[in-house]
Amino acid sequence: MKRAILHIGTEKTGTTSIQKFLYENRIKLGAKGFLFPESAGYISNQNLVVYGKKAPEADLAPRSLDVSNATELTEWKDRFVQTHCSEILAFQQRHDHSTVIYSAEHLQSRLTTVGEIKRVARLLRPLFDEVEVLVYLRRQDRYALSAYSTAVRGGQQRGFSFETINAQGPYYDYRTLLENWSEVFGESAVRVRLFEKPRLVGSDVVSDFKSVVGINELPIDFVTPESVNEALSYTALSLLRRFNALDSNDPRLLGRAKSATRIRLLEAVQGIQDQHGRMMPPKSQAASFYQRFKEGNQWVANRWLDGVGFDDNFSEYPEQSAESPMLPDLELQLDELIAGLFKRKRISSVVRAVTATDKTLRHVTEKASEESPENAPTKDPVTPTAPATASATPLEKVEPELKPVSHKGYARRLGAALKERLLKAS
Repeated sequence: MKRAILHIGTEKTGTTSIQKFLYENRIKLGAKGFLFPESAGYISNQNLVVYGKKAPEADLAPRSLDVSNATELTEWKDRFVQTHCSEILAFQQRHDHSTVIYSAEHLQSRLTTVGEIKRVARLLRPLFDEVEVLVYLRRQDRYALSAYSTAVRGGQQRGFSFETINAQGPYYDYRTLLENWSEVFGESAVRVRLFEKPRLVGSDVVSDFKSVVGINELPIDFVTPESVNEALSYTALSLLRRFNALDSNDPRLLGRAKSATRIRLLEAVQGIQDQHGRMMPPKSQAASFYQRFKEGNQWVANRWLDGVGFDDNFSEYPEQSAESPMLPDLELQLDELIAGLFKRKRISSVVRAVTATDKTLRHVTEKASEESPENAPTKDPVTPTAPATASATPLEKVEPELKPVSHKGYARRLGAALKERLLKAS
């Protein structure tokens, strides 16, 4: 039996944790007949998503996809097919029974037409006896809250509100999503799981995934990746939103690209904590937003979940929305964070420069030591000495600034250079 599991997301349902688990255990799984294919891309199988798109969006394409026109994209896809099929077929030859596991949340969010899904199906069907589509669904209001943090990380400026969400499309319309995938692969090939702790095996999405795929009973000492809490505090979100509102030519950026600075700022604000907690919208707004999808959700539940859909518990929301806390020092805090980023970056460049000087000095010192008279090889009295050639240029004439120094002198010069440059950088 040659089987494939196509895990399509959805986004914000622990897909990164699943992918980290598959990646860190890929060798152990491979030995037992389960392949997480490298040719499809790591750690998310993004190459498979790009293959399904007629023209992939710029933010979707992996860095390795260096194409500028339709012809180059076609050539890339041809190479991908050859590489991918070679990997799959070679693995299947080594195992009588094999399962290939694909995982990419953008299969759900970016392959939004039946035609795109069919393109992926045409690639996979000849390789496998059976293809199963696995999808995790999260209640729409909870998904929207989780997705907001990601949107701010990507540049969004406004605060969260259910009323401003564009609820059309694959992010929220689960009925259309599953109709498309079941039209291509068949309703019986689609397996739906709800991203709710009481509905997950072990109350954990990785444990649930292992059980569904059939690897939880394997005699393997699995590596369990550490879960990363990507939630941002109210202060951190406020700082990012204020940064997102800056002009690209703001003087605080010192001419640097805003997008590159945001990446560094994300690392800096991740650890900022405060006493404000998570600012939640009122229960009435969340329930009203969810009501828009209840009919479609029930349609999904009737076909794949024995009629039992999402829970209707909204107790995590307050009765009334809390007033947003004032952060009077927000501008000053942002100024200090940006200045600190550039200072650290400058110091890092200085350290790299001094490290390069360090390597150069060591090279020159070692070269001088090799050429010193006391280290010259002893002449063999039997073997005739070769005719003398032109003498080598003295090291001092080649580079007077880097002539050999003693170990102590070398250390003093390197330390002085580092100290001088760090002082200038500060």
